[in-house]
Amino acid sequence: MDTPFNPSLHALSHSLDLLKDTYNYNHWIYSLLREHLGDTICEVGAGTGNLTQFFLPAQSVLCIEPEAQYGDALRRLAQVHLNLQVYSGGLADCAGARGHAAAFATVVCVNVLEHIEDDAQALEQMESLLQAGGRLLLYVPAGPWAYGHLDRQLGHFRRYSKRRIRQLAAQVGFELERCIYVNFAGVFGWFWHSRVLGRDVVSPQSAQFVDRLVPYLSAVERLVRPVVGQSLFAVLRKP
Repeated sequence: MDTPFNPSLHALSHSLDLLKDTYNYNHWIYSLLREHLGDTICEVGAGTGNLTQFFLPAQSVLCIEPEAQYGDALRRLAQVHLNLQVYSGGLADCAGARGHAAAFATVVCVNVLEHIEDDAQALEQMESLLQAGGRLLLYVPAGPWAYGHLDRQLGHFRRYSKRRIRQLAAQVGFELERCIYVNFAGVFGWFWHSRVLGRDVVSPQSAQFVDRLVPYLSAVERLVRPVVGQSLFAVLRKP
């Protein structure tokens, strides 16, 4: 039997393929995460490992990835790096599995939470994976006003505001240590492609153009924190 065509999964696969060739962008995200990473890391929704590669110096890394087509790439990586394990089920299954409760110093969730309808429940499950004092590093699309056709094609339920992040942190019982906008220029490009042009996917040319700009954008944003951005980066601490 043929597998039913899923436009959201198709668009997401296309985006992950593009991100494999955007090293500067991936490293920019990692540079935000780096100072907050502990020795034991759980990556929620690791995809094909575009960020996982940066976590490998850690003592141990567990990647949660329920999509088989992405998990295969991660398992090939795990054959080379013995400190890397791949969990093929969903977040809820992993949170309930023996040995995973309160097992990690850091949970990383990058561009995943927006794909989950009940985001508060997902945060509760991530919280259960953390040790006391552990941190959830959250990276999500920002600007509800920029939500459009491209978001729907990618399977996004929402884009986030700082207010929503604060509400979620308080609801679940996290201490919000940091919440900043990232990629000032990118949000206007996203609005144009998603809301105005109604694009289905990000073009390779656009992705490569942004990747070339990243060293300059990241340097500017280290000096001057933007008041709006394509993404939000948050650090949530478990008391």
